Amino acid sequence: MISILISVRADLVSSIAIRYAGQLGELLDIGLQPIHVKEPDSKGNLFGTGWVRHTWEHALAEKGEEEINQLIKTEKRYCPALAAPRVLVGERESEILRELQSGGYDLFMEGVLASFHEGDFRKLVRSKLYQNSPCPIIMVKNLVPLERVAFILHEGGDSVNLVERYVEVLGEAGLPSDLLHYHTDGHHRELVVEEGEGRIGDIDKAKNTLETRGQKTGKTLLISGPPREVAGYLSGYGLIACAIRDEIHKKSPISSVLAHTPSPIFIC
Repeated sequence: MISILISVRADLVSSIAIRYAGQLGELLDIGLQPIHVKEPDSKGNLFGTGWVRHTWEHALAEKGEEEINQLIKTEKRYCPALAAPRVLVGERESEILRELQSGGYDLFMEGVLASFHEGDFRKLVRSKLYQNSPCPIIMVKNLVPLERVAFILHEGGDSVNLVERYVEVLGEAGLPSDLLHYHTDGHHRELVVEEGEGRIGDIDKAKNTLETRGQKTGKTLLISGPPREVAGYLSGYGLIACAIRDEIHKKSPISSVLAHTPSPIFIC
């Protein structure tokens, strides 16, 4: 069983993330643990310590549990693997990280508002939660059919580690995969897609790793052009897998591509 922790709020993006997880549940044996963290507002510090604070936190947790239980009840039909929600009070990132580190989860998922704003994307992947997560993450921007995966390889990204982590978590789903090496070229002001097999070492290494692990491979491509154009090309995939590291600390073409990609993203 693949153990997944999914962050939920009483909103549309959480509903979308749960239903996307439901598609995974049709392909894999999954356990889906929802977590909701009720964050106190700035007035919380006025409630003191001890019994008074404990009572106040308990009241907050009950209110959060009521909201989330209604969401789970509504979405259970789309994702039967949903467990009873875990509702906590505290700082959201710290509480989720604590649960990830103690719960032995294979994957973390959350719905993300598809703003397509590069600053929002970089802020998210630079966050304490994403930087310290002990497992891969899927950020769900839209509810799309999960039928095909695109591995986006790029200079500086660890393609072999990306493929290995993906196979460990989602390999049993048996989804066909294309490998695309994204490169920047100042002469390409339009989208250019070319055959890539045998031309880029990362593609061959990743393909060999996938095939060795019994995965279905499809196209191997070189892709270049403006990030928005590349992101548009990727919109036909049900999942984008990418390894990012130093690129998240600066404006870079790959972070721009991922920010504008409407499909869910598997990040390690």
